Amino acid sequence: MTMGTSLPLHPSLAAALTAHGSDIDVGSPSSQQQTGIGRKTSILHALSIHPSLSRVAYLAEDVASDFGARNKSKAGSTTSLQPTVKNSRLVIQKFDCNVENVSSFVPSQGNVIVTLNMNDLPQHINRFRQHKSKNTKISNQPFTLATLGALKSITFLDRDALFWQTRRKYGTQSNSNVSDAVLDVNANKSYKGMMGQCQCLGLQFTSVLVILQIDDTNSHPVTVLCCLEGQRALHNNGKDYVTQHVPSSAALPVTNSIIVYGCSDGAMRFHSLVPSMIYKSKSDTLSLFESSSSSPIDESEAKAAKNSRQATIKSVRGPNGRNDPVVKIVNVDPAYNENYHNEQDTVPAHIGGSTVTVSNATVLVLSSRLLTVCASGVAFLWQVDISIDRASGTLRDLNVLPPLARLDGLGSLTVSPRKSPSPASRSTRVGGFWGSMTTKEPIVAPYANITPVVFYDPHRDQLIWTLPYAAPASAIVHQREFKLNSLPPNSPAAKKDVEDRAFVDKWAMYNGGFVKMWSMSLVDTIVKSTTGSSSHRPPPIIPPYATMKLPLSLMCASKPLSMVPGLACAPLPASSLSCLCLSKDGTELIVVSAPLTSSVAAASDDQRVPQSPKAAAGKPPKTIFIESQTCHMIPLPRSSEASTTPALLSASHLSPDSVAVTTDNGVAMVKLVNGNCWEYAIDYTLMGKINVLKPSASAVPAGPIHTIISGGPVGGVGNNRPGVLFVENHSVLASRLGSSRSSIENRQPTVEKVDLADAMVLYQLEKASYTTRDTRISKIVSSPLPVTSPPRLIPSPSGRYLCLLWEGKKKYDILHAGSLLVRETGDVRGQGVSPSCDSGDNVLSFAWIGDDDQFAVLRQVEVDFGQDGEVADPDTTDTKSRPRVELFKLAEVEVGAAELAGGAGVAAATTVSVGSLTVRGGDRVVPQVLFGGPALCVGCSITSANTMPDTEEGMAYFYSRKSGAIMENDDRASTYMTVGTSIPCPDLLAWDDDGLLCAVAIGSRVAIYLSDPPKFTLLGSVNVVGGSRLGEAEQPIISLKFIHGVLYCSGPSSVHVVFLGNLAEDDTVCELDTYTIASSRSVPLQGTDSPDNFTPTPVIASLAQPHILTYHSGGLLVSSDVGLRLLPLSHPLIRIGTLLAANLTEKARKWIFDTPKAHHDFLAQFLIRRGRADLAIRDLNGLSLEVLIDLCIKYERTSELENLINTHGGQVVKEISSWAREEGGYSAISAIGLYMLGKNKIDCVTRLVGQLINCGTDEVLVDAIKLATLIGALDQNGGGTLVRSVIDYVNQKHPANQVTLVSSVN
Repeated sequence: MTMGTSLPLHPSLAAALTAHGSDIDVGSPSSQQQTGIGRKTSILHALSIHPSLSRVAYLAEDVASDFGARNKSKAGSTTSLQPTVKNSRLVIQKFDCNVENVSSFVPSQGNVIVTLNMNDLPQHINRFRQHKSKNTKISNQPFTLATLGALKSITFLDRDALFWQTRRKYGTQSNSNVSDAVLDVNANKSYKGMMGQCQCLGLQFTSVLVILQIDDTNSHPVTVLCCLEGQRALHNNGKDYVTQHVPSSAALPVTNSIIVYGCSDGAMRFHSLVPSMIYKSKSDTLSLFESSSSSPIDESEAKAAKNSRQATIKSVRGPNGRNDPVVKIVNVDPAYNENYHNEQDTVPAHIGGSTVTVSNATVLVLSSRLLTVCASGVAFLWQVDISIDRASGTLRDLNVLPPLARLDGLGSLTVSPRKSPSPASRSTRVGGFWGSMTTKEPIVAPYANITPVVFYDPHRDQLIWTLPYAAPASAIVHQREFKLNSLPPNSPAAKKDVEDRAFVDKWAMYNGGFVKMWSMSLVDTIVKSTTGSSSHRPPPIIPPYATMKLPLSLMCASKPLSMVPGLACAPLPASSLSCLCLSKDGTELIVVSAPLTSSVAAASDDQRVPQSPKAAAGKPPKTIFIESQTCHMIPLPRSSEASTTPALLSASHLSPDSVAVTTDNGVAMVKLVNGNCWEYAIDYTLMGKINVLKPSASAVPAGPIHTIISGGPVGGVGNNRPGVLFVENHSVLASRLGSSRSSIENRQPTVEKVDLADAMVLYQLEKASYTTRDTRISKIVSSPLPVTSPPRLIPSPSGRYLCLLWEGKKKYDILHAGSLLVRETGDVRGQGVSPSCDSGDNVLSFAWIGDDDQFAVLRQVEVDFGQDGEVADPDTTDTKSRPRVELFKLAEVEVGAAELAGGAGVAAATTVSVGSLTVRGGDRVVPQVLFGGPALCVGCSITSANTMPDTEEGMAYFYSRKSGAIMENDDRASTYMTVGTSIPCPDLLAWDDDGLLCAVAIGSRVAIYLSDPPKFTLLGSVNVVGGSRLGEAEQPIISLKFIHGVLYCSGPSSVHVVFLGNLAEDDTVCELDTYTIASSRSVPLQGTDSPDNFTPTPVIASLAQPHILTYHSGGLLVSSDVGLRLLPLSHPLIRIGTLLAANLTEKARKWIFDTPKAHHDFLAQFLIRRGRADLAIRDLNGLSLEVLIDLCIKYERTSELENLINTHGGQVVKEISSWAREEGGYSAISAIGLYMLGKNKIDCVTRLVGQLINCGTDEVLVDAIKLATLIGALDQNGGGTLVRSVIDYVNQKHPANQVTLVSSVN
């Protein structure tokens, strides 16, 4: 989008442009001139967002429109302005910065990280190319910015980005098989020329790939790591030169020294940036070769590659041969552990085969899935096995198996090429993308000049393929994949088939494009049931699982960066298929979506809803055809009515909470994580529209989108498995959890996806009137109801009720749990009872109070203000609206069997109002949020007359019923009074099961209080989530929950555990220990506190808004926007802490016994902070002597210390003889002796003196005389004998000189 300079550019972008000689006047409106060279603007291209960090990269071009050329044209001519590019800059910016960093816009200090003048790039590339061997066939003609071509895409290749591209499903960055090893990416050593250091980017030009490294701290900040281009070869009997093996796709990292890219000859090539990273025994045989599925490369190419500084180590060509260029390569590894259920750390060499590649103590085997998309619209799925030497990180082997599956993106129009590609002169077609596609011999391959819009969602394991608008019906029909039998002519089935085809043709008309979705788990299931492919057997062709029709109001999907399909938008259910698009005029960001699993189930009236696609007997299910619906429309800020270029979109499917959009004033960040609060979605920190205030962030979500159903009587007799309840598209569903965890103790802990298999529809909040039509290969579903955001689920403390809170709609529903689960239990006696008990709207907040099924709502109501001004006006825009706290209670309804038999519909409970709460502080205090628990907490803002409430700073007050009202069962709101102390208004508040511990979260800090009425004692506070090492803003806490005495909390992309200290004694300080369980942002080497080699290392996982649920299968179950995830709790320190907090001491002791002795000192301090010094002294036999003696004295374990002196006294004396020995003071030996004498252990001290005499050093003899003298004060006979023994030994050792020793004693 053109950024008109009539408005001042953002200072960060202005600094980026002016720092490199841009003549654009970014601060003055007069720079937009209409004479001479015309209007100067900046246009953004190749927008890219980082997969995990808050960064964006783009190309900014300074252009000037030539008004003079238009003035010279004929009168009445409509010739448009011809923009001329004057300068271009490569810019990397960061967003979500700290406040103090946002105000600084100097490059490398503010939010501008890197700026690179593109005019300087060719000289860096040419300097890199001139070092190559003369034997290579690469042209030595120097590059210019014009010969490089247009910049098509930018890929982040820094350390964090490499991990998410290469090891995201393994949860670790280390090559070592030792859990406490220092982390690194793909190797434990760094080599020059390796990716992942400093700012590393991959640039895709028209026919050249460049990987460069930018380090502003270096005297030569720009370093080209790789330049891949076509190779010149003789053609036409040596008369002409042609360019072969031209890169046709962006580079994709495989490790931090190996990339893979597509070529114009139909092959994907694996290229090593650092030949020394190839294992020595393999360096000769792995230098250059091609798989058996294609013809070999001649020996001259292999020799040239060996002599070059870098080498292609493998080239693999697909079944389509040389005439189908690979235009895109996508990594399709999920962001979680796939669980192969093997007893060893193994990776299948073929998904459908039986052989495996095994990791061992010296070799690490990584498996990766790649999808190559060809220009013809055919995609092939490959599996790549990489063997890495653990010690050095070098490559031992790289094995690419035959393609596992084939996906036809263009449906029946997909035609494999049979001849060479058409010349460039014929590449222009009439009729857009679909022009002449239906001819038998296409003029040119569909994706010859257009990058296919293909994305992969690693959270849901889905592949998304988007087709442009006006797509014919044949582009979505995949009849070939189903291998249908022919129908008899004129039979009823044949007639229906003809009618179905006509219906599909009509349904597909007037489309804005289509979005196809393949479930990769379904693809794996089908591949496993079929025979593996080979060079003689083609891979199976698998149809899409669903196809969504887009409306006509969207921008053309064939334009690059015009839409982001398949993004897991936080406001929409994970089971839906969504797409973020731009409107045709580029003024709005449109979110369209369609339901998938629940829509099909509701249409067929099934009780069971499969949450993941399934294949019967290896056959694919029918493809779902469904129309999308517009869910939200977000206006984009603009400064001009017209623009010369369309807006661009970019998002990371790994971190789907942010979307980057180019506007007239820079890059706007759309924060999807705000849920339904779309008016707060735009973040203006990167834009130059400084006159627009950034809206305040929405409140922290009130709860997760999943909740736990307990086992036992709820859920069926004999069913003790926990279950999960959730809401999708107007239906309440439940699914029981199985024991899915299969990892063993010596396996690297990873994050696992928890599938909700065969979820049952329990209740429909709104009856869905779906219509369906089944064909032989598809199921067309019509859904008139819009896709709704899942509500936040807030169960009551008693477990009898469940609140469904839609924060965006300001609406709530309360369901009765027992009646809700009747359908699952099969109890026909409760079929007539409606689970719905209460509902309400215009609600700002909801909270349960105590265990008696009482609740409070904060409702926006109209009130009458007093004439004398006794009620202040809190809002200048609405003088009659004010939040009010209303209290209610629920009473279950007893329904007789006769009434139910008669078919009566009865609600399970009734709601009774008990009045409105009088908030402390009067009219100046405006309630903002409610928090439930044993006492109701009301967060308020303080206002004055004719002012807005201050939501930044406020106070929170606790309210509870008077003691007399509790005894009399008086539930009226008038009986509530403030209790305890006031606290700053929190973002979150959580109580433990006993109602004693209260955790309060404000920002990223957690404070824990002990409630012992009338006291409310602060136990401690800790900054849990914290900031980032990259200067990003602190991440707020979004979830808090006590589980058996342990506090778990989570940020937007991390999960943490807080262990409390000793609560048994009031006079001791409660020491808190905080550890990170899983994180995706700026992962530290060890835990957050007390760095030690035994501190738990966090699992690296991509988590989307995780909320804490419960323990399950030895792990921590969390609810995220993309489904359930099971986080490992396998580290001994975390296991011991959780077991001790749950009073399972004997189970904790088993983990203590298994802890390596090298970590006993660290574990002892951890146990002491938990108030279990007895376990440290009794069970840790690997403690250092200093720690053991210190514990025995500190905790008065006299018997243990006496036993130590009696059994190992000689060794103890030798080791501690030099401890704390200062002139004029007592040594450690003297202090131990004095302590034991104070405990009346005279015999023990006497033995200690004897061991001191045997040691024989002068310092020890001084201690012996001192202790013997003290013993003599208690026992004259024994003490005198000891003194004489020491003096006799001294006389023997120093017969000529006793002055020094005697003076020391004195």
